[in-house]
Amino acid sequence: MTTKSLLLGTIAGIAVIGAAQAADLPMTKGEAVEYVKVCTAFGPGFFYIPGTDTCLKIGGEIRADYRAFGGKNFSRNDNRSAFNTEARIWFDARTQTDWGMLRSYFQIDADSHPISKQGRASGGYNGNTFTIDKAFIQFGGLTAGYAHSFFGFYDNEYGDTIWAPYYTEVNTVNLLAYTAQFGGGFSATLSIEDGRDHRVNGFATTNTYYAAQGGQQVPDVVGQLRWDQNWGSLAVQAAGHQFRSAQLFDTTGAPIASPNKSKYGWAAGGTALIKLPFIDGGHFIVEGQYADGALDYLGAGNTWYANSDYFLNSNANVRSGKGWSVTAELGGNITPVLNANLVGAYIDTKYDDLLTTDASSSLKEYTLAGNLTYTIVKGLTAAAEVAYTHGKFDNWSGVSTGTNTAPVKDYNVWQVGIRLKRVF
Repeated sequence: MTTKSLLLGTIAGIAVIGAAQAADLPMTKGEAVEYVKVCTAFGPGFFYIPGTDTCLKIGGEIRADYRAFGGKNFSRNDNRSAFNTEARIWFDARTQTDWGMLRSYFQIDADSHPISKQGRASGGYNGNTFTIDKAFIQFGGLTAGYAHSFFGFYDNEYGDTIWAPYYTEVNTVNLLAYTAQFGGGFSATLSIEDGRDHRVNGFATTNTYYAAQGGQQVPDVVGQLRWDQNWGSLAVQAAGHQFRSAQLFDTTGAPIASPNKSKYGWAAGGTALIKLPFIDGGHFIVEGQYADGALDYLGAGNTWYANSDYFLNSNANVRSGKGWSVTAELGGNITPVLNANLVGAYIDTKYDDLLTTDASSSLKEYTLAGNLTYTIVKGLTAAAEVAYTHGKFDNWSGVSTGTNTAPVKDYNVWQVGIRLKRVF
């Protein structure tokens, strides 16, 4: 065998072995790419989560606020100007099932320099905060989780002030609710809500024995009847709320004798919405309510000086707060890029026999606010608001502002500012 023949035979053998090994390998091709598909079943912005029949919408916004404050009864510890930035992001997942729509919603807010929700200029600095705004599940008529209270609907669906306070139910609460639809626009909701989310413990006076609330025994019960039509909506709502006094302790932490008190309060109200067809998005809405021992449903936590549900005076007698409130809003789009809103709100709360004598105490407060919002480009707006709040205490002792020791008798506050907001 010549050298040439040996070389050719070796090359041929290698080729045969390589071909045999290649025949053993699986045949492959480029795998199909699963593109994100648009979901049109629930409106714009939804897309299918790959590999599922669930539609998801992700959104968010950035708010940059710049405000100035003025008025009467400000102390050196109160801010006269305040800058604040807030970021929000939300996830809305929906699936159509044989039993109805299954929905889960989650929103988280990040705040650079939080200021009290009523807009009060606070001297303290709390730093960055992250809060759960909402987190709930809906399945058919069932709502479970952390959602807006079903008492009223102004704050949840309108509430178009930028910072100015108004006096309605404004809380997001832990709840379990069911809404039944009867046709013709009629619906009814029964909601069991965490009473701790509806407590108002805003202040104490020099004559108060104590105002602390203890552990919850009975949750709040909220009911609403609602009628929705093309021309607007009508609703009536009611709620029951328990107060339960807390155990007192001395300075060493040892329990001391304290009266054990429990009492039940209630609230009732109504809402009327009229749509104004001659204005794009035009509407007039008014919501009012009365409460006895359940002042959160009045929006009492939004007053400049907060109220409380109950007090025990120095005779250890329970004294509940009573009152009423009303809020009205007129708004709409003046042009396709300019929106305007006017809001007026009033609250009147009263405490009978709060002191050791038979004296009564009360707080009356009202707010007037107006704002304009201009759409610069889609998703970017600039808004300006002016608001005035005036309040007056009658026969009220011990309520002070900042480091002032003199009791506050009446006060007024101006707020003016601008907000830049980007929604995506």
